[in-house]
Amino acid sequence: MAEAIFPDISEELPTQESETIGRSPEFIFNENGRFGEFQLTDGKLNERTGAKAVKQWFELMLRQQPGMIPIYRMQGSIKPGVDRSLLGRKVSPGFIYAEVQRNVEDTATFCPAVRSVDSFEFTRLRHGLEVRFSARLHNGETVEVSSLIESG
Repeated sequence: MAEAIFPDISEELPTQESETIGRSPEFIFNENGRFGEFQLTDGKLNERTGAKAVKQWFELMLRQQPGMIPIYRMQGSIKPGVDRSLLGRKVSPGFIYAEVQRNVEDTATFCPAVRSVDSFEFTRLRHGLEVRFSARLHNGETVEVSSLIESG
């Protein structure tokens, strides 16, 4: 049997904490939020650092569905991303909000700069859910994050 291109990451991945925040290429989504592109200046990638890099990390990771993208697959029970399957079901909004909050909290554990997430607010939209929350970083900063989670 052929070996997978992206190997499963061990569930014994050690928890990492970091007061320093790396850098990442700047990525901007278009108006409808479905597509985006990396930002260039004179042919060179623009970068985000610090709290802006963490905010962008959440915006990208919360668009993932757990276990759907090969490079983000993990062996353990905690997987990054948000399960959109609940948004189309007829269940109580409280249950949906609790599950999305749990998914966000699980996803936050993959970012070494994040100490905790709290202050969740949810707004039900016609084709999804907007979630807003605060991410507390190990360096003492707080990042306000807003993400649209479209029903899948």
